[in-house]
Amino acid sequence: MKAVKVILLALAIILVVIQFLPSGMPDNKPEDEKSISSSGLVTEPVLTQLRTSCFDCHSNQTIFPWYSKLAPSSWFLAGHIKNGRSQLNFSEWETYSRRGKIGQLEDIVDEVKSGEMPLKSYLLIHREARLEKEEISSISEWAEEAATKILE
Repeated sequence: MKAVKVILLALAIILVVIQFLPSGMPDNKPEDEKSISSSGLVTEPVLTQLRTSCFDCHSNQTIFPWYSKLAPSSWFLAGHIKNGRSQLNFSEWETYSRRGKIGQLEDIVDEVKSGEMPLKSYLLIHREARLEKEEISSISEWAEEAATKILE
């Protein structure tokens, strides 16, 4: 029984101490002319769905939840956001080449149709980000049409 108390006290101390370690959480920036929302490519309904289901990891306008301030979850979250932004950042859309944009749009179609995005771990807490069949169709159709426009 004494050993259990010592272990619990040690764990509590560790949890307090790790709160002082930096999380590496990426910064947010205001939306500007480089954003996909300024591109003229995306309709308002699709943009709304992208903001709900994708922007937290794939833009510079992340809405940080309460647990983003608590280690070790902040470390996990920071890693996901950094990785997401490195793969696709809707806030940096206009910095991609034409070929890069088309590739990103093709990837969006593949990821949402396969159910790989949004991540299952994200959906555990953010149920509103779940994509229904109609939303998957809408995003896929938009991405295919946008790729065609870029090619013109």
